[in-house]
Amino acid sequence: MTGYSSGPASRRRSAQGRKRAANKRNRSDGRLQRNAPPLQLQISHIGGRGDGVGRAGYTHNYRTADHNVFVPATLPGEDILAQPLSLTAQGIRCVPQEILTPSPERRDPDCEAFPACGGCTFQHWQDDPVTLWKEAQLDSFLQRENISPVHRLAPHISPRNSRRRATFHLKRLASGVAAGFLERGSSHIITPTGCSILRPELATLLPALAGHAGRHFPLGVTIDAAANCLDNGICLLLRGPEGWHDGLLEGLATWADGKGLARLSVAEDTGRAAPENPSGTVALTIYAPAPPRLAIGGIDIAPPPGAFLQATSEAQAIMQADIARFAADTGLAASARILDLYAGCGTLGLPLLAGGARMLAAESDADALAALKAGVDAAGYGAQLTISQTDLANAPLTGETLPPVDLAIIDPPRSGAAAQVTALVDASSPPQRIAMVSCNPASFARDAAMLVAGGYVFDRLRMIDQFRFAPHVELVAGFVRQD
Repeated sequence: MTGYSSGPASRRRSAQGRKRAANKRNRSDGRLQRNAPPLQLQISHIGGRGDGVGRAGYTHNYRTADHNVFVPATLPGEDILAQPLSLTAQGIRCVPQEILTPSPERRDPDCEAFPACGGCTFQHWQDDPVTLWKEAQLDSFLQRENISPVHRLAPHISPRNSRRRATFHLKRLASGVAAGFLERGSSHIITPTGCSILRPELATLLPALAGHAGRHFPLGVTIDAAANCLDNGICLLLRGPEGWHDGLLEGLATWADGKGLARLSVAEDTGRAAPENPSGTVALTIYAPAPPRLAIGGIDIAPPPGAFLQATSEAQAIMQADIARFAADTGLAASARILDLYAGCGTLGLPLLAGGARMLAAESDADALAALKAGVDAAGYGAQLTISQTDLANAPLTGETLPPVDLAIIDPPRSGAAAQVTALVDASSPPQRIAMVSCNPASFARDAAMLVAGGYVFDRLRMIDQFRFAPHVELVAGFVRQD
């Protein structure tokens, strides 16, 4: 008789086969066995993603070699024990097991969820060394491009508990609701305890929303909750899969009352992302006791649900003040022509309208532009504003679409604005001044070098830290064209 036995020997062979297949998958994606021996090493520096970096020998597949080792929540000079997780061409990624020799720069984290919570990277590091590290990160990119500013302004550090926007993740489980931020390098949800980055009203909103979700949301559903603090309350946008909110709208509207919300909207993923709608979602507002309001440059704007805002109002004020000071120092007339690129809801350009400036605002997000235009019209400055909906990354303003201006303001995404910078430099009448805000020192340094090569002086630069415990580095800069 032929066939496969279902006896113990066969089951052992089957289990061994599954184990070999799992080991093969682990080898292919770099994951190491859970019982991989720990490494003892000294951390030499902090890498670009905020992990401590050291060197250690490691034997894998009977081959011993030295590797870079990346360990979160560690500091330069510390001797540590670390548990290896994965091995790739970049090195070995680990989790710390024990700090054998702590750095004098180490401090106790504010939040009990650190270091698991992906919201923070530097809760264990004192403030001044973090600032120095971020300045050095920015300098390294500038040095690679061989550029430097004439004036280096003091860094701005946003205070603790000042983050006015956040995206929470919620998953309805049989045992309750997981609500908070994603775990570092994982889809597991961590609930922050004693969060030191969020504004108090956002920290209070999370458990209230989780409580409602635990009683009413469908089992297994996963929701993203994008919250923005406006002047008259929180704008909350709940995003989920298609049909997630069926039968829930009335209950959500009732829950929202008394929670300090300016607006509650729900949306579902349409699967049709586009430049004018990057999230691919369509929002339905179900609660708004009064028009949402955010004052920018003395003009009330009603940002659309889920709109991009600068992470802290303190950093926004510094950016606006630096641009205004740069304009004044370089002799910009109050009635100048302004080009606001990647304008959003007008965060950077609006403060100049009150002095009489005329502005062309270019942005791909149609809802943001509509909010900007409505607010400016209501304030009586409509004749000074022209809007242009365009995808600047793929269709930069050039030639006839790029009018002569006295000041161009650029606030691009992380990828930068290489195509638009090229168009500005090559314009028949280039702007005399360019102010740039950036959330990525690498793309900024590339774009800044293009401006310098195109005849601009790198006049000033300020490092902005509005993500205090994360490795993100932002900045505001000014460039003046040479005669």
